Amino acid sequence: MITIYTAGSIPPFLKWTWLRPLRAVWTAEELGLPYTLHRLDAVKGEQRGEAYLAVNPFGKIPSMKDGDFTLFESGAIVTYLADKAGKLIPAPKTRERAIHDQWCFAAVNTIEPPVFDHMFAGLQAAQFAWAKERAPQLRDLAQARLKLFAKALGGNEYLTGKAFTVADALMGQVLNFVNDPGLFDGADAVRDYHARVTARPAYQRALKAIQS
Repeated sequence: MITIYTAGSIPPFLKWTWLRPLRAVWTAEELGLPYTLHRLDAVKGEQRGEAYLAVNPFGKIPSMKDGDFTLFESGAIVTYLADKAGKLIPAPKTRERAIHDQWCFAAVNTIEPPVFDHMFAGLQAAQFAWAKERAPQLRDLAQARLKLFAKALGGNEYLTGKAFTVADALMGQVLNFVNDPGLFDGADAVRDYHARVTARPAYQRALKAIQS
């Protein structure tokens, strides 16, 4: 049985859609893989305990166990699950797989940092001068990155073309960090893409599971 580690609760100023374990749960739902959720109690510091650090030495979520095999980092988890199921991912050692993996890396390395930083600064702006000062610059960077993403996406329905892959689960959750809808101005293709992937039944089931 696959175990996915997630948070047991979140502060009221956060959103469940921002939890990165959602990527792994969404993937499992898309693939039809049975899984259980292990909810870590942050109040008790379970994410810093020896038991969890044996799973993820950085004490972050998500992580995963499949029998005696452990794995951390959301990109690694979603691709592992897809390979295990043999679905929603191109075959290894092909150009199609390289393009798929390219988009996985783009999701977490190119799109996530600017949209996450802008969201985080917005949450902190009322309390800290640095956040208020940096927020406009971060907004410009995030919006510029989304415009470039829209151009790269072109008329594709999904990242690699007409078929949904687990790269879309990564990117779809990353776009949840867009906390200002105005960031999508000039990036209509990305706005439509995000609406399309998060309307999938598997996403809705995953979000319900994370929140339960």
